[in-house]
Amino acid sequence: MERLLFLDACVRGPELSRTWRLCQRFLEEYTTLHPQVQVCHRDLRESLPILTGELARQRDGWIARGEDDPRLTPAREIASADLVVVGAPYWDLSFPAVLKVYLEWSTVGGAEAAIRRLTDRNIRLISSRDLTRRGDRSWTSFGLSLISGEGRVIL
Repeated sequence: MERLLFLDACVRGPELSRTWRLCQRFLEEYTTLHPQVQVCHRDLRESLPILTGELARQRDGWIARGEDDPRLTPAREIASADLVVVGAPYWDLSFPAVLKVYLEWSTVGGAEAAIRRLTDRNIRLISSRDLTRRGDRSWTSFGLSLISGEGRVIL
């Protein structure tokens, strides 16, 4: 079964966010065309802590000891996804900070192996040339370069 991970960085919430409504429309169409897909919705407003130096040392210790922690969930989610859809509005000259925090936590504990697995299957998570853009702003100028090259984004 195909697994689609929807990273919802629509910080204004569904009531006010045009980006959220666009994502919902895409997900409706995609699941109609691919009824076997399992959609996992990750609301990034349920924020993870900022990855500080101390947390990075703790994280490295968990990984070295083979321990688990709920803060490593983003790495597992990315690793198990076949397709990642990112709903992120243009926000204060970039994408929302909650997305950056999620991406920082997703690049630990096997994320390199996950990216290699996806690359081996010719699936990329984020690539600026694959970017589907909405609106009149170029995301490559406003922070997307921070995450380009690791896969595919659908906004």
